[in-house]
Amino acid sequence: MLWGMNRGLRAAAVLCALWALGGAATAADANEPTMRAAVETALWPGDIVRAADRYLSSHPEGAGADAVRSLRQRATQAWQIVSRSDVKLYRSAFVPREGGETLQDMHRASLGDRAAAVRLAHASKRAGDAQGEQRYVGWLQLASLLGDEHASYELALHFRRTDQLVLAARYEAVAIALGYQPAPGLDHVRK
Repeated sequence: MLWGMNRGLRAAAVLCALWALGGAATAADANEPTMRAAVETALWPGDIVRAADRYLSSHPEGAGADAVRSLRQRATQAWQIVSRSDVKLYRSAFVPREGGETLQDMHRASLGDRAAAVRLAHASKRAGDAQGEQRYVGWLQLASLLGDEHASYELALHFRRTDQLVLAARYEAVAIALGYQPAPGLDHVRK
């Protein structure tokens, strides 16, 4: 169709098409910071991975591509952990409750920060309700599976107190494998 037009109309059509493409490129460039912000502010590890994938498919060489790749890699590890059936940390735990968890710690934990996961566990425990107790265990499981030996041992003590001895032994073994040295136990009998 384009070639059926006279030379002047054809040139105008090409210029309009080039202008439209330039506008599309500008719109995509303007979208880049928004897409990067979606990666940087997501709280659930799976959301971070999906937002990073969208960013990288649209802007593989964008200004923040290297940072987004790094965030994606870190979130993938946390996502694999929270996706496990034995980890009791659900998507709802990544929604902060009033007076409890912080967004910053949730985002950091989503990226595999075990210290942030431990802080979130302790904040959840202070809530003092059943949901807080479940989140306490889930956040400690995340920290433990990210390699925090203290979180592993804290889980072992929790499971021992709640008479879940198989889980207590499991997390104590994990803690020791990670390098934790428990204090020698005391007998029931005083000398």
